[in-house]
Amino acid sequence: MRALSARSAKVTKYETFMKTTQIAATLFLLILGSMLPLRVSAQSDLEQRVARLEHKTATDEGVGVAVFVCGAFCALWAQNTGRNAWLWFFFGLFLSVIAIFVLLYKNSNDRKTGMK
Repeated sequence: MRALSARSAKVTKYETFMKTTQIAATLFLLILGSMLPLRVSAQSDLEQRVARLEHKTATDEGVGVAVFVCGAFCALWAQNTGRNAWLWFFFGLFLSVIAIFVLLYKNSNDRKTGMK
């Protein structure tokens, strides 16, 4: 009887171990399976972001040209009024709108004082 009881205890421990292993393996596969869509989603998200960036840079080409023209205009004005053309070119290039307002203000002051 005692031998049967010892064998029964070993079988019970083995069954418990197998059930625990089966549960752990199932959880591992569920976790692994749930991560795969995230990876695919992240990849498609990256592709969407790259596509948006390519579209944005294609539509923003005119802005770069406009900024360069603003810098060139400021440099031309500075050269005609005896000011540093390079300084005004970079001022107009980096701070376009502000440079135009400063340029208009300086031009009006030059006209008031009679300086050409």
